[in-house]
Order: sequence, then C-alpha cells, then structure tokens
Amino acid sequence: MCRMIMAHGRFDSAQILEAARAMSCGESADHDGPIKSHPNGWGCLWLDAGEIRTLHGTGPFADALPGIDVDRLRSRFLAVHVRHATLSKNQGMAFSHPLWRNSGGHQWYMMHNGFLPTIYRHLGLAASRFDSEEYLHYLVDAITPADFTRDYLCAKMAQVEPGGSAGNAIFVTRDKAWAWQWYPHDTPWPDYFTMHFQQQEDCTLIASEPVVIPGSVGNWRRMNNHELYEIPFRE
Repeated sequence: MCRMIMAHGRFDSAQILEAARAMSCGESADHDGPIKSHPNGWGCLWLDAGEIRTLHGTGPFADALPGIDVDRLRSRFLAVHVRHATLSKNQGMAFSHPLWRNSGGHQWYMMHNGFLPTIYRHLGLAASRFDSEEYLHYLVDAITPADFTRDYLCAKMAQVEPGGSAGNAIFVTRDKAWAWQWYPHDTPWPDYFTMHFQQQEDCTLIASEPVVIPGSVGNWRRMNNHELYEIPFRE
C-alpha cells in the first residue's frame, strides 16, 4: 500500500516533496484505511530537458528528504511515491517505485498504490513475485501509448480475478503521463484507495490524499473510480 503525488505545470518541487513526506508519516491520513505510515521505500520521477529522471531509496522518505537535492528535481512534472510494503519480503531497492519496463519501442514507468495478488495468473506465471511489477507487465506489454485509453484499461481490469485491493497508478512515458484511478467494487477501504485532483490556473495536482500545499488555490475533488487523467508533455 502506498501514497503518491504528481504535479504538472508551475509548482515548487520542495512543496511537493514535503507533501509526500507528510503522507508518508500519516500527517494527512484522513481516510478509512488502517495504514497511516508508509516507511518502506520511496521514489521520485521528473522531467529534465525532455528526458525522464528517477531517484529511488529504501527506508522512510522522511529520513531521506534532507539529503535530496531539491534543485535537481525542479521541473514541469514531478511524481513522488512512498511505500508501505504489503508483503514484508518485498522490501529493498528492487521494490521501490517507479518501476519501469520497455515495451513496443517505449519505456514505461509506473507508480502503483494497491495490491493485486492475482495478476500473475494472466502472465502464465506459476506464482507471484511482485504484484506491482506484474501489473505493469500486464498493462503495457504489446501496446503503444496511443492504445493506453480508459476503454483499454477498463477492459483489461475487468479480466482480473478477484482478490486485489486497488490498481491506482501513475504511468509515465517521454511524451505523456496518466493517473489511473481503479479499485474493485469490494475493495476494503474505498477512501484510502481514492485519489484526489486539484486544478489550478498553472498547475495540475493529483495525490493519494488532499494534502496541504502552501499557496495552492481551489478545492480537491475525489477522482471517480475508473477515471483516467491524461497529461501530454508535447503539444
């Protein structure tokens, strides 16, 4: 289980990192889920002159934040992910998001919030190693970004066997990013698994929780389940 935030447009990267820290420590955890603290790894993704850059770490994000060079992350797009490992064995750098995969001549990155323990069956695997990695594989193999639509995602998720909690995710390629809001009808904590959206004049914010960001204007709205929000980087 995880918390995520992404920003596109004009924003202060330090404030986005601080919002991620607050979520990781449970300071903005006004939801129905039992998990408040997310101390099992973290990752950042941003754009640098049109190229995707990433930074990963293990342990609590609050411990790592003072050592992160914020100036390096100044960009028109930034996403941050903080983890609470659903399975204790899935901890360490290899399990820190964003995950990435090459497919169809494109490099895909993903940050996931949820647990999908049955996805491996759709890949012909005998057992699951890491559900988020299998989720990325399941969704992006043999497609291009042009294929990555709400109809496509809804159809793919309708085939997933029951047993998971959510598939909320941020996907990023060099040309585009998406925020995908999805959980099954029987998810145990619908509030915890609902992302929030805020549109400002010059910035779009999407986060797992309606965090306080100094200077931000407008209200957060809950994303609709099965909503896909798309951000093109190249007009």
